[in-house]
Amino acid sequence: MAKLLFSTALAAFALAGPATANGFDIRSVSRLVEPQQTDTKRAPMLLLDVPEIVDRINPVVVNIRSSADSGENLGSGFIIDQRGLIVTNFHLISNAESRSAQTSQNPQQSKKGKLADRVWVTLADGRQFSASVKGYDEATDIALLEIAPTGKALPVAELGDSDGLKVGEWVIAVGNPLGLDHTVTLGILSAKGRGDLGGQFDDYLQTDAAINPGNSGGPLVSAQGKIIGINTLILERTQGLSFSIPINTLKSILPQLAERGRVTRGFLGIELRDLNPELRGVLGLPVESKGVVVATAERGTPAARAGLRKNDVITGLDRLAVTSRVQFNRIVAGKAPGDKISLQIVRDGREYTLSAEIAEEIKIDKK
Repeated sequence: MAKLLFSTALAAFALAGPATANGFDIRSVSRLVEPQQTDTKRAPMLLLDVPEIVDRINPVVVNIRSSADSGENLGSGFIIDQRGLIVTNFHLISNAESRSAQTSQNPQQSKKGKLADRVWVTLADGRQFSASVKGYDEATDIALLEIAPTGKALPVAELGDSDGLKVGEWVIAVGNPLGLDHTVTLGILSAKGRGDLGGQFDDYLQTDAAINPGNSGGPLVSAQGKIIGINTLILERTQGLSFSIPINTLKSILPQLAERGRVTRGFLGIELRDLNPELRGVLGLPVESKGVVVATAERGTPAARAGLRKNDVITGLDRLAVTSRVQFNRIVAGKAPGDKISLQIVRDGREYTLSAEIAEEIKIDKK
């Protein structure tokens, strides 16, 4: 079961101990070291300076406490604008009935419900402010808070590029696990593009950096000291598997959250399944076939008007190869209502190209 990373623990103050990896103290000065081999094509090796990275990141990391009918929850966030804009997880500031650090089964369950009654933000220097919800997006579990800062100027996080990450890179998690203020943990990026964890747009970064309830909304940081993810959930049935929202997901919706408070997405009206060996056999497709299979095309939707049918295999969208359900959904969601797209499909062994017009996703308020 997936466990969302908020906590009802009271805040306390503690820092992580010395960062080591396999017995090697990696707190050495970060520098470029030329490889000993004579192969001049090899890139220089970067040695981590974890304390220096933490010194840069800690000031932008905040503690977040929300009060709702279901209780009080504690989590994390980070500052992205000197005017007082702060990023965190939506599930942390919602008031879902099923929200519990012990019983959450997947992120979608915990993201339904009205907003918390009150939200407080505590900065790294101890200043505390009441926060308002500037915007939120349940589909990606991202929320944008706003405070009215007083005193010295706020530090601002530097956002990286999650698409450019490579599996195996060092990553650092900073947050407020179990109320332990500004805890730092170290690990590697274990995988990219993890889906099927309960959300329509799941595209998680997987890491073995230790994160726990209370890390929700806190940053996952690269070896270059840039924020490349938002720590979001863990799996109850495992140890050492943690998941973060890629920072590029935030960057893609941030303008809408800041300006409108919500996200408008493109909509086709189809349910998809990833193409797997079993489906290839059922549909009589070659083993090397790639794409997504239409499970249903709802009546009256752009998909139905375009002529999509059950068991159609979508292999391309505007000549871009379709590799997964999550990838396809993200591309469509990024389109504006009224945009026209072409879909390359395989039906009964023959290839076709269909034209579709994107509509606006209709959201039902379940508050």
